[in-house]
Amino acid sequence: MAQVYRKLVSEKLARICGTNVQIPMTALQFTYQRATRTPELSMLAQYLGQGFDQKSFDRSAECIVKDDEHLATVTTEERSGKKWVKLSLEKMKLIQTVLERKPLQEEYDTATSKTMIVEFSSPNIAKPFHAGHLRSTILGNFLSNLNEFLGNRVLRLNYLGDWGTQFGYLALGVQLKGLSPKDIHQDPIKCLYDAYVHAYEAARNSPNMHEHAMNIFARMENGTADDLDQWQEYRAYTVKELEELYRRLGVYFTSYEWESQYGVNKIAHVLETLKQRGLLIDQTDGRKVVQLQQRKIPIVKSDGSGMYLLRDIAALMDRYNRFEFHKCIYVVENGQNDHFASLSEIAHLLCLPYAAGVEHVKFGRIHGMSTRKGKVVFLKDILHEAQQLVQEKQRESPYTKTNAADDPSVCDILGTSAVIINDLKQRRMKDYNFDWSKILRMEGDSGIKLQYTHCRLASLLHAQSSAEDIMSIQCDGSSLVEPEALDLVCQLANFKPVCYQAQEAAEACILVTYLFRLCKSINLAIKTLPVKQESEAKKRQQRILLFSRAKLVLHTGMKLLGLRPLEEM
Repeated sequence: MAQVYRKLVSEKLARICGTNVQIPMTALQFTYQRATRTPELSMLAQYLGQGFDQKSFDRSAECIVKDDEHLATVTTEERSGKKWVKLSLEKMKLIQTVLERKPLQEEYDTATSKTMIVEFSSPNIAKPFHAGHLRSTILGNFLSNLNEFLGNRVLRLNYLGDWGTQFGYLALGVQLKGLSPKDIHQDPIKCLYDAYVHAYEAARNSPNMHEHAMNIFARMENGTADDLDQWQEYRAYTVKELEELYRRLGVYFTSYEWESQYGVNKIAHVLETLKQRGLLIDQTDGRKVVQLQQRKIPIVKSDGSGMYLLRDIAALMDRYNRFEFHKCIYVVENGQNDHFASLSEIAHLLCLPYAAGVEHVKFGRIHGMSTRKGKVVFLKDILHEAQQLVQEKQRESPYTKTNAADDPSVCDILGTSAVIINDLKQRRMKDYNFDWSKILRMEGDSGIKLQYTHCRLASLLHAQSSAEDIMSIQCDGSSLVEPEALDLVCQLANFKPVCYQAQEAAEACILVTYLFRLCKSINLAIKTLPVKQESEAKKRQQRILLFSRAKLVLHTGMKLLGLRPLEEM
């Protein structure tokens, strides 16, 4: 859709400006001007490059549109202190371009596509899946989906925390509580978390317990602990429970990886490399630190065990050896900013050729994530409560089909959609309050609104035509001249530019806001452009074609956000 206009305008403006102008997809903005009944394509003049000159542009403007079937007129204007180029578009060609049956997804091209690692979610085993992990999971999933959609090779890594002193506490807690494999298997994460808390409380009252936990982990790190087999079982239990949660969130991973992969042997290599570069400094208390530009960062504790940063350096080097990535993106909350700044700086100090590809996509915190009774719980409990609340609202609504209100899977998808969109519609660096009344509203901008509009389109198309019928319809823009039709066409044309804008900013809210605008345009078009009641067959067919394309774009956008689009609710 938008690619046609990007290429066309880039070529024409390059001739005028005398430079090789390549207008980025993010610059394109399609709008329908109701006052002049004209679709327009606008872009900031800054994207025309240094060769842009107003006088020569004005003299050459006629050349841009002369004998061109896509463009009608071209002008410039000042808005908010910025210069814009505006191109009026030929309606029929715009409609034909937008509604032609080309796939939305970019093809993978070995010459231009990039290999990207996205590390996200990454909870600790045996601990509650908290709000920070929720944001990491759904934002990381979105970024993975989006970059894949735009033609890149994406490796989705879930780097689970199964190492560190706290896991000595966990092993100790299992011993102190006398937990059997059967006990743990019944409710793995809750059972293991309770064991960790039990050991931690015991250590607060007895320093010997803390020493015991430290010794257990030291033996584990050296591969000499007796309970490493049980440790493997704890990890397997955790992954099994997490996968059900990820299924509900529409998330999958290329690979589950573990901190424990980077044990003594691999971190020894990193330490030797740091030493050879003159970056490693031994402290009198046995610690080892790295001298950065502004500060010293510890990477080995006084007891000789490696710290999290050391394992992250080893993981980064290992991942490049395995995948030869262009980018390694860490989707982790803002509180870890210093950690990833240190990782990036150490990568540069080591002169790693891929250091520039290390990127921390950070985000703010969710406050007050709890049930209606105010109890902070596991995420699965939040999703369960969302499902129940949606079911209550569905039964109260006069528009709900009875079978949908009584279908737990439909209510689960609606509740999960509400939770996901409530998060992704926020700017990622913004902290926000978790508010059930806003999350589950049936009206206004919400995940339920997106599902409702998709279902409305599905119902309309199902009632009026089959997929085979739609495929046989030939586009004729002369039957789609109403303002509501042209406004919807312009909104559909904006889909790909919006995707590139969201990719560039790593902001899901850009796509969410667009989908809300699209839904408004769709619902207005459905109201003013009837299909069943339209007596003229040609108009009826063209409206079906328009709504079919709108459903495809909405469906694709929802999938990118991690939603499971419903056909009925």
